[in-house]
Amino acid sequence: MKKILLLLGLFSTILTTTTQAQITVQDNQSALSLAQSLTGQGVVVLNPTLNCTGIANGKFVSNNTVLGIDSGIVLTSGRAMSIAGAIGISGPTSSFPSTSNNAPGDPDLTTLINSNTGGNIPTNDACILEFSFIPAGDTIKFDYVFGSEEYDGNNGNYNCGINDVFGFFISGPGIPAPRNIALVPGTTNVMVGVSTVNNGNGAFAGSSCYLNTNNLGPYTQFFNDIYAANNMDITYNGLTDVFTAYSNVIPCDTYHLKLAIADCSDYAWDSGVFLKAGSLNSVGIKLTPESTSGANTDVAHCIRGCKSGHISFFRPTAKPEPLTIHYLVQGTAVNGVDYQPIIDSIVIPSNQNTAELVITPNLIQYPSGPKSVVIKALSPYNCGTSSLPTIVDSATLWIYDSLYVAIPSQVLTTCPNTEVTITADIDPTLNFTWSPMALIPDPLPLGLTIHPKPVVSTTYKITVSQPGAPATCPTVSRNYLANVEPVPQIVLASHDTTVCLSDSVEITVRANPNGLNYSYNWSPATNLRNNNSGVNMFFAPVGDYKYVITATTPVAHCSNKDSFNIHVVPPFKFQSVTPKDTTIKYGDRIKLSSQSEAIYWYWDPITYLDDPTVREPWATPLQNMNYTLIGINQYGCRDTALVKINIVYDPNTGMPNAFSPNGDGLNDVFKIANIQFEKMTEFKIFNRLGQCVYNGTDPLKGWDGTYNNKPAASDTYFYIVKLTLPGGVQKVYKGDVILIR
Repeated sequence: MKKILLLLGLFSTILTTTTQAQITVQDNQSALSLAQSLTGQGVVVLNPTLNCTGIANGKFVSNNTVLGIDSGIVLTSGRAMSIAGAIGISGPTSSFPSTSNNAPGDPDLTTLINSNTGGNIPTNDACILEFSFIPAGDTIKFDYVFGSEEYDGNNGNYNCGINDVFGFFISGPGIPAPRNIALVPGTTNVMVGVSTVNNGNGAFAGSSCYLNTNNLGPYTQFFNDIYAANNMDITYNGLTDVFTAYSNVIPCDTYHLKLAIADCSDYAWDSGVFLKAGSLNSVGIKLTPESTSGANTDVAHCIRGCKSGHISFFRPTAKPEPLTIHYLVQGTAVNGVDYQPIIDSIVIPSNQNTAELVITPNLIQYPSGPKSVVIKALSPYNCGTSSLPTIVDSATLWIYDSLYVAIPSQVLTTCPNTEVTITADIDPTLNFTWSPMALIPDPLPLGLTIHPKPVVSTTYKITVSQPGAPATCPTVSRNYLANVEPVPQIVLASHDTTVCLSDSVEITVRANPNGLNYSYNWSPATNLRNNNSGVNMFFAPVGDYKYVITATTPVAHCSNKDSFNIHVVPPFKFQSVTPKDTTIKYGDRIKLSSQSEAIYWYWDPITYLDDPTVREPWATPLQNMNYTLIGINQYGCRDTALVKINIVYDPNTGMPNAFSPNGDGLNDVFKIANIQFEKMTEFKIFNRLGQCVYNGTDPLKGWDGTYNNKPAASDTYFYIVKLTLPGGVQKVYKGDVILIR
């Protein structure tokens, strides 16, 4: 007998709870939709019917690993989809899926349960999907999982009394009466149910625990205790493993399949059977791709130029006659281009059940990315259901451009002799070598992870090859550049520097090698403009100061330091500088002089000086001059002083009052006398009529007493002379002169 739950308050609370599960269900499907979801290759479905309450069936999608089926259809004796206030197949195992649909039972299920228990038990709430089908091969199969609330979650045991029942009944040529093919793996007649696949702990003392007709079992190895695992996605307390229903058939004949589940004895404690989408196949011919590896992927593949891949063709039984299987060649790879040409058929020899199709990938000039070779086996039997060939199985073999090797390790920048961890990722079937071996200190043989300590930036390379591959199989390499920043070498002008207490001075340090953006730190930071620049400004009172300078590389922060001393001395002053301000005549010279502790002198500008770098130079200025004296003592301290020299001009010029141009060499020319530094800008002579008889500006020349190249008459003439002195002052002479002949 089943347990009767009286905890109605708790039951009501559970039913009104909405659960977000990893199993998504959509109920109330049509017979055609359910049959099409279940059907795969090599099977043609005819006339599907559904005798099932809408809430008891559905399609599902799941990512629950315990269930083991990612999608398909579900038939239940209660509710398929959980909704607010009602529990279906999805939700925590603490929920209680028990829904009465008030539906009738099924005679085949009633016969099945009573033939195994020897009782007279009715069935209720049946959900039945049935259809006819035409197989293209000589066998059919599909995958399923059975789950039930009849597994007692409260104490971890199972109900070994009357339990729900399900069955997959096939009938047709060679199977005159419906036969249940939902059997425990490895048995020929043990139905799958709560009493046959469980945890081995029968509950309800006093009941007779029926296992199977041969008293074998229980088959605990196929049972999954969902309640004990506290699975939050499935409401049933227990699940079986994924089982496969299997039957021999005659190709191209018509068969009937009935999939049914029901409650036994009452309408409570629901059960369900999950059937994998697309798993109903006619599998008389099975294709299996065989990978040569090398690309580090679970999909079957081969590598261009390397080992050939294979696709195995399998028939269930080795027969005396050979079997020719035709196939379609499809995929993105081009037959005869991406791989060596293959024909459209293969022969499984007599008394054998396998044959291999060899796929030999070709090298190409440029990488093309992964390409697929898809082989679709056609049924050897022409069922006449379509003008198109019937595909009974298919297999895909991928062609990759190269062997797989990668170095996912993050590229780091380090200091010299710092250990670097470099890890490579390769296909585990490949051989590999590292280089340069001399720069890898790890013990031999090297693994996929190495720990070099590079002194300078070094490129490490791993090269992979496929063992046993032909000579056309290219090796593949990947590089890892270990960036190494050098330890800075600090360059100082001197470790001891003397500066004067006058103004801030620039202090510069740099680091080698050049080309890196070093950061600097000064310690202490006092008396400095900043403490993080290679070019700094220093100002401090008289005294001695010590600084430590640290240079650091920008990425790896490799650092080095050095120190230097700064001596601050009092400022330097001239004792005396002469003359301060003085005036001399034009053309005179004067000595400039200074008294101080200077060891270096410089007079600026150097104009009119005999030597601007001596303490007492001679100056002969021809114009007003301001001389600046710069003096520097032994510590580099400097002082400046200014000397001003004014120039005065004392003209000594004169004009005669008569001249006699008679050629005796005495007073033959009328001109201005004693011109030294003056510049003549105008010299004109006029007669009594106001005519200009002479016009010139050369002070060395004068009027020779002629006019228009003829001797002028003896008379009194009038003159005007304009002179410009060196200082720019103008001097004008006006008067008269007597020409005597």
